[in-house]
Amino acid sequence: MCWIFAYNWNKNSIPFLVEGLTNLEYRGYDSAGVFWITWDWKVFLEKAVWKVSNLAGKVELNNEKDDNYKSGIAHTRWATHWGVTEENTHPHYSNNERFFVVHNWIIENYASLKDDLIKKWYKFYSETDTEIVAKLIEDEFEKDLITTISKITKKLVGAYALAIINKENPDSLIWTKFWSPMILWIWEDSCFLSSDINALSQYCFEFFTLEDDEIVVVNNWKHKIFNFGKEVDRKAEEMTQEFATATKWEFETFTEKEINEAPDVLLNSLKWRINFEEKTITSETLKELNELDIERIEIIASGSSYFAGVTSSYWFKELSWMPCEVRISSEFLYDTFIPNSKTLYIFISQSWETADVRESVKIVKEKGWMTFGIVNVVGSTVAKMCDFWLYTHSWVEVGVASTKNIIWQLWVLLLMALNFWTKRNLQIKEVRKIIVEIEDLSKLMQAQLNDINHIKKIAKKYSQYKNFFFLWRNLLYWTAEESALKLKELTYLHAECYSTWELKHWPLALVWPDFPCVAINLKWVMETKTASNIKEVRARNTTVLGIITEGMNNSELYDEVIEVPETSHILVPFTPLIPMWLLSVEIAKILWKDIDKPQNLAKSVTVE
Repeated sequence: MCWIFAYNWNKNSIPFLVEGLTNLEYRGYDSAGVFWITWDWKVFLEKAVWKVSNLAGKVELNNEKDDNYKSGIAHTRWATHWGVTEENTHPHYSNNERFFVVHNWIIENYASLKDDLIKKWYKFYSETDTEIVAKLIEDEFEKDLITTISKITKKLVGAYALAIINKENPDSLIWTKFWSPMILWIWEDSCFLSSDINALSQYCFEFFTLEDDEIVVVNNWKHKIFNFGKEVDRKAEEMTQEFATATKWEFETFTEKEINEAPDVLLNSLKWRINFEEKTITSETLKELNELDIERIEIIASGSSYFAGVTSSYWFKELSWMPCEVRISSEFLYDTFIPNSKTLYIFISQSWETADVRESVKIVKEKGWMTFGIVNVVGSTVAKMCDFWLYTHSWVEVGVASTKNIIWQLWVLLLMALNFWTKRNLQIKEVRKIIVEIEDLSKLMQAQLNDINHIKKIAKKYSQYKNFFFLWRNLLYWTAEESALKLKELTYLHAECYSTWELKHWPLALVWPDFPCVAINLKWVMETKTASNIKEVRARNTTVLGIITEGMNNSELYDEVIEVPETSHILVPFTPLIPMWLLSVEIAKILWKDIDKPQNLAKSVTVE
């Protein structure tokens, strides 16, 4: 998995490319590289493994950095294939060192292409599929790079975004894509190209989203877009607040900032879908769904989004009386697909280009059934593929471990359940009551953020443990799974998650004094039965942290408690999230972990 940034301007491009790579680092990294060229063919190539700061340090020490490099391509790599070495780091180049290439995603038929090139005596210095593209360009090149790119992309199987510089034509950049995101920005007398809208969005206010098989030619700061040889007239889109490059403000990490943004995100994202004064759902997309003959729901997602889907399945069944099945997207691809014309297939993606979600959409679309996308990024591939979609409008999320964006995924799913509830059962009065609680919940969540000193005290004690059980019942499944997941992602500690009812079947064997339990036991969700199961845990002399509703009188069951506000049982999955996320952050701080960029993880998963 990789992320690309390229630049063409009449000023030195080095500072902008390094800054752009730094802004893309949250998408995943273990190496980075840059290539620049001047108008008089002087080149600058630098690579480094691990953080972009390592590359920036090498660039700063290079005495050649101050020349006027007008064009450049840059890349941050997260190794899904092959080792983390400078040889495997992009940019890659042809045997004659004329063509320099950076590349995102995977060329699936690279092995056969490489064999053919080796037979033609081409030499390879890396293990990557990207180097093969550079050699293919050299092999197929005649006089026109655009024609050459059109020719070689027909040979490529898989997904790709490619940015290419021909050293003998230093004024130009060439870019093409298939199934991989690409953004073209315009700023003053300059053009930026990137696979992520956050690379330099603080400078640019207009951008173009590129389509598959299009080729972009940037020459002397002017751009042209071609589709199968014909120039395309594309209207620019305007940058909005939700795409603005994130800053930490007063927070130590982006993750903390994003957790603190959750209450505002809730109201910001709902204001287009709910009229709080009239207590009605106003989303035109949801109203349109009511006109369709939908009898069941199938949700396809992964990670935290999968857990959100499981929680919503309770809502769809309880409120809308609609059967709901939740599938892990990577397994959906290889499971038996039994299509149903009266099923709405909902696809959820935290990032905007998750490979297994995207491929799952493709399978359902090929059958001609109804698809609905829930994503954060306007113009993403998943949204464009679906028949219907809602954007979460969660603003930029830099922390790899998603927080605020997950809250809004749940809100979209809850709104859908309420919408179907209104149509099928005419429970308008009950829907209005929940809308009032939704507006109040934002204030309750804000108050939870002020309880940080209590969270820090608990974190100090629990940071000494290596293993955790998170316990739940019924509607609290997602809350417990999400809490355990954040602890694993941010602290690298081991955490298991089970229904308290399942403890006696076999996980109880693992409970001992050094294996604390985090028991989420809230009012309205089988609290008496959960309390009984917790007593089984206490009998094994383990430590229990209770996440309980304010005012519950069973605090003697726990060694420590975190109290959360009381809500209706429909909204209980939301209330433990902020304290659980903050607890993971504080433990990670004590353990000196990189909170924003956990090891081995990336924001967008581009391989299946």
